[in-house]
Amino acid sequence: MTPESFSISKYLPVLFLLIFLSFFAHLGNAPLFDADEGAYSEVTREMMVNQDFTVALLNGMPFFHKPPLFYWAQAASIKVLGQNERALRLPSAIAALLWVVSVFLFARRFYDTATAWHGALFMSGSLLVTFIGRAATPEVLLNLFLTLTLLNIYRFYHSGNRRHIYWSFMFAALGVLTKGLIALLLPAAVSFAFFGIRKRWKDLMVLFSNPVGLIVFGLIVIPWYLGEFILRGKAFFDDLFLLQGLENHSYNFIAESLPYYSYPIFILIGLLPFTAIFIRAFFHIRKLLTDDLMKFMLLWFVLALLFLPLSPPKSVFSIAYGFPPLFIIMARTADSFYHSIILFIGPLLFMALLLLMPHMAPYIAGSIHHGFSITVLTDGVVHLDTFYQMSLGAVISLLTILSFIRSVPAPIKFGILGLLFVSIVNFLVLPIIGDIFQQPIKSAALLAKKDKHKVITWGIRRPSFNVYAEMLTEERTPVPGDIVLSKTALLEKGMAYERLFEKQGIILAKILAFHASENNRGQGKE
Repeated sequence: MTPESFSISKYLPVLFLLIFLSFFAHLGNAPLFDADEGAYSEVTREMMVNQDFTVALLNGMPFFHKPPLFYWAQAASIKVLGQNERALRLPSAIAALLWVVSVFLFARRFYDTATAWHGALFMSGSLLVTFIGRAATPEVLLNLFLTLTLLNIYRFYHSGNRRHIYWSFMFAALGVLTKGLIALLLPAAVSFAFFGIRKRWKDLMVLFSNPVGLIVFGLIVIPWYLGEFILRGKAFFDDLFLLQGLENHSYNFIAESLPYYSYPIFILIGLLPFTAIFIRAFFHIRKLLTDDLMKFMLLWFVLALLFLPLSPPKSVFSIAYGFPPLFIIMARTADSFYHSIILFIGPLLFMALLLLMPHMAPYIAGSIHHGFSITVLTDGVVHLDTFYQMSLGAVISLLTILSFIRSVPAPIKFGILGLLFVSIVNFLVLPIIGDIFQQPIKSAALLAKKDKHKVITWGIRRPSFNVYAEMLTEERTPVPGDIVLSKTALLEKGMAYERLFEKQGIILAKILAFHASENNRGQGKE
């Protein structure tokens, strides 16, 4: 299908539906995931309780690792919708919508409507983007500002209009207020490399030293950082810059530190269900690089992988920093993707693996030695019921049939594939994961809130408990009379207790007596 024959009125409703299903539909159908969603949401809750939006506290302790913009967005959402999962995740969903729109408008401006539609479709349907677009974390907001910064830098390169410099500085400043200096470092690295390759050193100096842009950046960033330094002193910068490693180990839901060699695997998984298009584009990269914009996009992607992992946090989320250029590169090859059966291999294998999970779980449980993980896995298998297996089986059958129907136009196949994949992930898989890992925490918290228990935590760190229970929790070894949230296995080591709630290895109990030896009293740190 040529760009001239592409009918935006025919295919735009498919994109709208995919965006809605990917980011907005049933936004609150899974509990908050620890630790990332729980930690950020608890900081926002404490801001609301204290009515102090100048300082970030997590469980009553300073938490300066991230600037405040995302917390403020969550607070505004809570003010309108109340404190619930939908309100806490809505800022990310809106940011994800704007993120997709920014890529669509840019691709339509520099290429055509067909490229814009394909790029936006691949983006809104990809596994990683839909995942962070529904998460109560600042990742997608940072990615929005990173993308807008870099797109405006290219607009300046292309047109020479300094207005785009002002926009790029403004978006970079908002990114810094969202997640720190990473919002400045990647655009600076990409700009230096690209303008240097094109030998546009004068334009690079104009970009970096533009007085209006620097003033805009300073007016947005300096007040909060200066204010925090005045209020908190040296401790603010110590926490902000020196304790990132502590944050990784304590409050990183996805990964403490992904090894660099694992990134290609996560890229392929994160681009599902459109991984095959990325692989095809990779093998045609030499032809694509005849275009200046494609060179800029490739530099953006490569530097996001090479440069960002050198500084913490090295989590799977950081891969998304290099995803927007991939979607535009993929969109440039979408019209030549004739072998539709290849398109479906990746998502079919992914869904087949999900379908086999109930049968694989006993073998996985037998290969691990962590008692709590075994309990969660074995108890969680009950959620992979007949409905789960029938739903996956039906989608696998539909996609298999669709892959062999040659009369269906490629855009229609892309759209159906994205809609089915997003629906399975967001309406089946994520809620089950939430029920397995987080519903026990939510249920225990709601019980503690209802019965007005003062709870301590021992051997477990789940910030989402604080959010649902609407309380702070002291972390320490329990004594008789305490109401404690912990792991069942820990309390069974010599404690007498009254069970208030227990499910999948998580227990809320009243300690009656402590018979363990003094050597065991400090055990149980998660």
